[in-house]
Amino acid sequence: MSIDAVIERMTTTLDELREAGDTRAAFHATYLRTTRAVAEALQAGAFLDAGWVERWDVAFAGFYLDALDAARRGDLVPRPWAVAFGAAADGQRGMPALRHVLLGMNAHINYDLPQALLAVITDDEFGDPELIARREADHRRIDEVLSARVRAEDEELRELSPARSWRDDILQPLNRAATRRFLRESRAKVWLNARTLSRSRRLGEESYAARLAQLEELSAARVADLVRPGLVLLRLASRGFGVLLPGSPGPAVRAAPPGPGARLAAAAARPSAGQDGRPADRSPSPLRSFDPASVGRLECALWMAYYRRQWPRFLVLSVRLVRGAFGMDWSRTVHGAWLVLRANQLWAGPGSDPDGARKCMRRFYALLRLAHGEPADPARAARLEVDWWGVHRAHQQGELAGGATPLVTALTRLYAEVYGSTGAEMRPAAEHRASAMDISDEWVAQGCDPASPLVAAERAALVRSYAALLAAVHE
Repeated sequence: MSIDAVIERMTTTLDELREAGDTRAAFHATYLRTTRAVAEALQAGAFLDAGWVERWDVAFAGFYLDALDAARRGDLVPRPWAVAFGAAADGQRGMPALRHVLLGMNAHINYDLPQALLAVITDDEFGDPELIARREADHRRIDEVLSARVRAEDEELRELSPARSWRDDILQPLNRAATRRFLRESRAKVWLNARTLSRSRRLGEESYAARLAQLEELSAARVADLVRPGLVLLRLASRGFGVLLPGSPGPAVRAAPPGPGARLAAAAARPSAGQDGRPADRSPSPLRSFDPASVGRLECALWMAYYRRQWPRFLVLSVRLVRGAFGMDWSRTVHGAWLVLRANQLWAGPGSDPDGARKCMRRFYALLRLAHGEPADPARAARLEVDWWGVHRAHQQGELAGGATPLVTALTRLYAEVYGSTGAEMRPAAEHRASAMDISDEWVAQGCDPASPLVAAERAALVRSYAALLAAVHE
């Protein structure tokens, strides 16, 4: 079945629910609109593997639609859906449409989504770090699609609940922020629960059934909690929306890395486990958790700003990225972003100043070490950083023999220094990054046209580079 067929089925069902005055139409309509948004993102090429995302989204929708059909026939349904549908059927509650939407979202995300992931990812595939990095990147891209819908969905719900109080209006911005937060939080836990279910599935049907029963109980209890009266979104913002199976590690936090040169090939978050959901073999580090798709897109945008000498834009992006990537306080964030900018200006200016660039980058790495204890030697990391800049410049100007090999070697050395590795496992990431640089150099030679098709090719190469890097740092 295709996503278009799912949309057609959902549209028909929505007409039937509305005609019957069924309050389950509130969640169903929201889900239909978000499914259409995912379909549009698929057509726009927003995912690394569009075919896989479509199969996954179809499987995901199937769990809900089958439960809804069963409930409408009077058949038994999984407990999370029994609670959610039961609240919708209890007409005297006078429950607002928003609450019905939250009940459906909770049951569907916490209970159905881990099962949908297992339907389209085999246990062997869960053991492939590079593939899983790509799958998780697409999983997170869905988060961006959902977050972009929050404001529009809130407006839709306002139409369904016209008798809103002054308190509702005052709390509206907080409610929207809370919604975005619990979507990210719950879907991060979903990924870890899927890993836990996969490990149980490897042990046999009995083990898997027991784990799934645990997930059903936890999810049903969380849906039941939402039935209680009160300021639900604010309560969720502080307590969380998702559930976590016993024995699963805590969820990683998404983030993105700092600007070109200074990025250390390190997109940072503050994880308590690896991005694949397994406990990290090494001590937790902010340099070992990132979203390859997000990182690749940001890297591409920053390179474009660099080559077009858009320094104000470069600085704004750097501030956002350093803050999001490393979680430093605002004074260190702004200071670090300024150092990245100055290093690149000193390197790119007509009277290139490598020593000045190295000093700026040494101070940047020192800030990073103060905040997170890495890298071990900021001065050496800064030297290797500016070294690869020089190798790239020579490669760009055709002054080096051996093609891209010297550039790949220079990047591999930097990666090894930042991550404390021997370097061999970092080489594939360096190769993809060097390929992206070659595409970027061609883009520069053609006049730095932001509408050039080379931009998409460069972005894709960078995403591949960071997917390989993510796999390497978790080997």
